[in-house]
Amino acid sequence: MGGRKNHRGASGCSRVIAGLDKALIAAHEMGDHGEMVQLYRQAGAFMLAQGQVDAGCFFLTQAYVFALEVGAVEAAEIHQILVTHGREA
Repeated sequence: MGGRKNHRGASGCSRVIAGLDKALIAAHEMGDHGEMVQLYRQAGAFMLAQGQVDAGCFFLTQAYVFALEVGAVEAAEIHQILVTHGREA
């Protein structure tokens, strides 16, 4: 029927990423690196769950960089995910 898709469809994916994008812009504007770690991590996990490995790893790389900057405990876990996908050694 119409072009509308459920929450698992392409438009649902776009809505999730659009929401995360808005939150990321706000976190960047406020300089909230801890929040950026969480948001980029969420975006990365979401994209990996969608089978979008390159996009997921891009977001996770951003999360990893900010996690290292702020000394976040999540850095080790994010690094391991990147290793698993061949993005880090």
